[in-house]
Amino acid sequence: FANHRAYVPGDEIRTIDWKVYGRRDRYYVRQFEETTNLLGLMVIDCSGSMAFAASTISKLDYARAACACLSRLMLRQRDGVSLALVGQDVHSFLPPRSYPRHLHSILETLRNAQPQGETQLGPALYDLPRRLKRRGMLLLFTDCLGDWDTTASALKLARMRGHDVIVFQIMAPEELTFQFSRWSRFECLEQAGVKIDVDPGAIRQQYLQQLDEFMTKVQTDCTNMGADRILLSTDSDLGESLSYYLRQRAARC
Repeated sequence: FANHRAYVPGDEIRTIDWKVYGRRDRYYVRQFEETTNLLGLMVIDCSGSMAFAASTISKLDYARAACACLSRLMLRQRDGVSLALVGQDVHSFLPPRSYPRHLHSILETLRNAQPQGETQLGPALYDLPRRLKRRGMLLLFTDCLGDWDTTASALKLARMRGHDVIVFQIMAPEELTFQFSRWSRFECLEQAGVKIDVDPGAIRQQYLQQLDEFMTKVQTDCTNMGADRILLSTDSDLGESLSYYLRQRAARC
């Protein structure tokens, strides 16, 4: 219970406090605070591309740290937290729990996460939100590389079902700037044996142009579906990045 306010036409009769009416001979309705806890579904992309690391920790390690921080925050608020590790399929799934000890299960599952295989988030993202018994929050940690269109379609469906969607796009600084200076051999982390030798200076401009187009598409798709998209570089301070986003989000509420 929060407080009383004067009755106005359109209020439900069942909210009228008849004891107050008996004392004051005027209608007042009871107001209550929202006490429903949140359900959070953490989904981590464990495909091969998340293993990339050069000057910093890998994208997967950064994603694991971000997931652990937000899980701890939600559990301290008594919110339910669920975790799914996804590559070509769902490798691991923890159902939502809200008690503090659940953090140990989350950390142990994150510790065992290994990047491998091609990115196929779409099918898992179609299925996972159905495992939540009520509307909640889907937090996706991924580089968005691979079949983004299928991933975006699955996230859009989750939004249509009433879930709040947040996409943490995690990229390495080398991917964002392509500051390679010498002939280099690039090896695909998702398909074994796929390698290419290139002169970075000759393709840098084209690479950055295509990257900008892709990043713009990811941002536009997320905006159009009503989802938040946060770009995180693995060379940025995770605490500061998450704090900044949470302050921005709180200011909108």
